[in-house]
Amino acid sequence: MNWLERYSFAVKSHLPPSVRNDVADELLSDLQDERDYRAKSLGRPLNEDELKALLRERGHPMLVAADFQPRPTLVSESLFPIYLQLLQWMVIAIAVLHICFAAAGLIEQGEGRFWQALPQTLWSILEKSLYGFAWLTLIFYLVGESVSRTDLFKHWTPDSLPNVVAQGEYISRTGSAFELVVTVYFAAWLNHIIPQSLGEQPVALLFSEQWLALLPWINAVLVAGMIISAVKLWSPYWSRRKIMAELALYVPTLMIMAVIYREDSALTIITGADEAAKRFVISADWIALGVLGFAVFVIVDTALKINKLRAI
Repeated sequence: MNWLERYSFAVKSHLPPSVRNDVADELLSDLQDERDYRAKSLGRPLNEDELKALLRERGHPMLVAADFQPRPTLVSESLFPIYLQLLQWMVIAIAVLHICFAAAGLIEQGEGRFWQALPQTLWSILEKSLYGFAWLTLIFYLVGESVSRTDLFKHWTPDSLPNVVAQGEYISRTGSAFELVVTVYFAAWLNHIIPQSLGEQPVALLFSEQWLALLPWINAVLVAGMIISAVKLWSPYWSRRKIMAELALYVPTLMIMAVIYREDSALTIITGADEAAKRFVISADWIALGVLGFAVFVIVDTALKINKLRAI
């Protein structure tokens, strides 16, 4: 087990693609030189515990990556990698939520309002992102002198380092953040945690008895999906456990869709109230087409993930 390669591989996941390979190669060479120097001093090769001790002295991979990031001003250097990651997640979450609201509004108002809604949506995303950027920067500026990233990772050990996988097998943090935000929003909307409305217009879903019976199982799958997305955000590289977890999640999802397809029941969306209410019926044929499309996606994605699994 090459601990030095695993360490440099983990550092790469926190670096921009433009410098990722160069920095990792330089770091690995430096670690190997340090290992050889200590081995020469001891007159023998370092054992596994001594290699881990060397890596603990270097610190968490995120701390090492911070030394190769641009020097911030308002945010302390020690907290900048965490600040940058939270900022990316925040902007992605704001954009996804506003796009979902805009799309739902277009369904209600008609396609003719698309060009009116587009600049409003873009401006709203920009405005909320600027507010979020300002507040997040202020928070990190205020706590920068009292909180150190070293405190956040003081319990880190080399045992948590990932195995080295093939080049290009990192997970997109943007994709993982999008998955997480959409899943959380959909689950909250489906279970009436957030209002089912478009502005002042109420929106209701009319489920058949078969749909209602499946709701707890749908929620369980959604929660499992949130957990997997959050794990991929925190450690953005493929591992056997992540691949197996995603493949395993397809099993209950396909079972739920198979039951939906077998029941052959439509889903009705109602917007507005009383005499102004409008009904949009998603027929069983459209639902069946959606189930078929998802099944094709699962087959293709499973084949790709099996190839990743073999490469690890």
